[in-house]
Amino acid sequence: MTTSSSWISFVIRSSSQTSAVPPVAVPVPALGLSFLKTAIPLVAIVVCIAIAKRRHAEWRGYIGLVAPSPSQLGLWVVLYVVWMLATNRIMGWRGPWDFAPWRAQSLSVSVLRVLGVGLLGPIAEELIFRGFLYSRLTEAGLAVWQTIVLLAAAWAALHYSEALPVLALFFVDGVLLGLARKTSRSVIVPIAMHIVWNLFAIW
Repeated sequence: MTTSSSWISFVIRSSSQTSAVPPVAVPVPALGLSFLKTAIPLVAIVVCIAIAKRRHAEWRGYIGLVAPSPSQLGLWVVLYVVWMLATNRIMGWRGPWDFAPWRAQSLSVSVLRVLGVGLLGPIAEELIFRGFLYSRLTEAGLAVWQTIVLLAAAWAALHYSEALPVLALFFVDGVLLGLARKTSRSVIVPIAMHIVWNLFAIW
């Protein structure tokens, strides 16, 4: 989620875009940082798929990279949007809308940020957590509910720098993403949920 500094996702508001820079003049460090934070999840996706292919002939099914039913996908995304908006209304975890950094940067930096935070980051994180690790732990003998709770706790722990209420929010998020993986039998559903969250939080 973009409200944290997890190892893949990053917060737009806390990045090095506070200086007043003309939209056309892109500082090399800013462009390089955005490229790096786009490349990291892309590499993670490739590595995760490569490991899954080596471990299982039916690797798509192993990590849940199969098409969900439209009803499951739609139901979980709607429920998650309701949860996202409700918690933001109560907790204000998103913070105020601030488009100043976007206006101060070039189109290339903006595109890389949306690609890295809004799309590739969620895909990589869900392939790892609700894809590979989910299957690995259940294969090792953990009950599904134990796997969901353990991964949710690990998910929250990655955001250790956040305040306690936000950590609790991330834990519940992890549980919801895990339940979506279980009921839909597809990692695509939590990926879609995660993308929706990040695209809301990124601005």
